[in-house]
This record gives sequence, structure tokens and C-alpha cells, in this order.
Amino acid sequence: MATKNPQEQVSAMVQSETTDGSVSAEVPQADPLDIIDLPSGKPLNDSAATALSKSRAVKWVVIAGPVGAGKTTLLATLYELFQSGPINGCRFAGSNTLPAFEEICHLSRMESGNMNPETGRTLYKEGNPSYLHLRLNLDIAAGKFTDLLFTDVSGEMFEDIRDSEKSSKDLVFLRRANYFLLLLDGKKCMRPDQRHKVVQDGKTILQACFDGEMLSKECVVKVVWSKFDYFRNAGDTQEHKKFRQETDARFSAAFSSKTKDLRFGCLASRPTEFDLEFGHGVNDLLAEWVGLGAQSDAMSLAPQIRGKREIELFARRMQE
Repeated sequence: MATKNPQEQVSAMVQSETTDGSVSAEVPQADPLDIIDLPSGKPLNDSAATALSKSRAVKWVVIAGPVGAGKTTLLATLYELFQSGPINGCRFAGSNTLPAFEEICHLSRMESGNMNPETGRTLYKEGNPSYLHLRLNLDIAAGKFTDLLFTDVSGEMFEDIRDSEKSSKDLVFLRRANYFLLLLDGKKCMRPDQRHKVVQDGKTILQACFDGEMLSKECVVKVVWSKFDYFRNAGDTQEHKKFRQETDARFSAAFSSKTKDLRFGCLASRPTEFDLEFGHGVNDLLAEWVGLGAQSDAMSLAPQIRGKREIELFARRMQE
């Protein structure tokens, strides 16, 4: 589009009227064609996420689980890992919700003043969910990109669908899911009086989604033991392994016929046990999300540990 000459700019001036009816000095009026619509950086609402999906191919990832299961921590860790370089050959190529990612990472950084890394949890909101966006470059030479949209949904919302089939039918965003990740809280499973409730609550959430016909049979479903480092801290005894194996078998018996692809795994987004790498299991999840296949190599931490990001603080703690 050609740049306006001074005469055209003058003709674009308009008069504005003051509150008393008098005419004020002329003020310039922006040409609509000169306005660039930039992302606000806030989490996308349902309408904005849908518009993005119409402009390019996206993969919808639903991360589910009750309050405190580690949903927001997983997303914060994924974002932190990309700040240290590529993951499984995937390079960070932008985000329409960059400030939103920065916000969920803030409590884990030195600027927050916290002695221990934390992640603020998603607040409960009625109505539609919000979404966080990542754009990844899979092949620089070929210019191959992929876009991921993650649900930013509070644990209370999933507790609601656990208790009511009607609530699950209200969550229409579940119908879009290409990948449904259910987190089982490993920390709570260290307590014998809580572990069976953790498993039953997870089964009930997943059952409600299928009973309400909210998840497509084509949707990949993965059940993951979050906070896996608590199993490791406790020695990951044979009894712990047997408990997890029996639980996986129960989920498989209940849901393998409802989806073409049911998977299981372990995750320690911010491990307290230092023989686990920062973001243990996150690289495997990302590989599945972008369709790269399983990645067996452990993720290496960046050698520079002078910064303030949580991954650098983690590396510093390992050396102490």
C-alpha cells in the first residue's frame, strides 16, 4: 500500500466536538487499512482460539486434572525449557500469548522473591475456557511449523465434570481435543489414605468425558503420573511400582475400547529429586504433541546458570 502524501494526510483530518458543543482543533483519524491487529498477549478466549484455528492448522491439547495436579506447572516448564534452546529439534517460533506464559512463570523466578519455585494456579472461571498458544519450527530449511493450543482451565472445572455428567456436556471445547492429558497427582499418592481417591477421581473425570460423548474416538488419551519425583524420593519401591501398574491396567480395561490410542507415562515438571532432569517427561509429551514420535534421549540442561529462570536455578541447586 502506497504511503499517503501530506495533502492526503491533511484531508484525513476530522473535527471533534467538545462537550459544550464547540468545535475543537482538528485531530487525525487513523486509516483502518493502516491499523495492524497485534495479539494482546493475554490468554485467548474461545472465539480468538477458534479464529486462530481457522487461519492455520492447530493441535488442541486439553490438560485435565483436579486442583493442584500440576497442569499450570507443566505449561510453565515447557515454556522455560524453550528459553534454553530447542526441544527434540523443535524451536520456539512465537506465541500469541507470550505475556500469559511469562505471568505463569513469575512465581518460579527470583524476581518473585520466593525461596522455592512455585506456579500460580489457574483461577476458577465460569463459562468458556481460555487457551495458551505456542508456535514451533520443526524444520528451519523446509519452513515447517506447527501450532499448539493448550487449555488453561482450573481444576475446579474438572472436579465439576467429575461430579456431574451435565457439566461435561457444557465443556464443548473437549470436542475439539486432539490430545487429552489426564494428570494423576503422584504427591498425593504417597499417602495410602489418598491414593485410591486420586485414581478414582481421575477415572471418574475420564468416564464423564466419554459418557457425555465429549471426546472423539480419534482423540489420543494419555494418563500420566505427575510429580513422579515423589515416588523417586520414597525409593520407588516395588509396592509403588505395583500400584502404578495395577492402576494403568484398570484404566486400560475401562477405556481402551473408547479411544483408538490410550497411553501412560510419568512426569516431573519441577523435580525435587536431582537425579531427574528439569522437566522430566515434558520432552516426550512435546514429541507426541507435534507427532515426532518417542524421544529416548534425556534432555540436557543448558550450561549457563547465571540467569534467573527456573531452569537455571534448578541447575544451580544441582551443583550445590
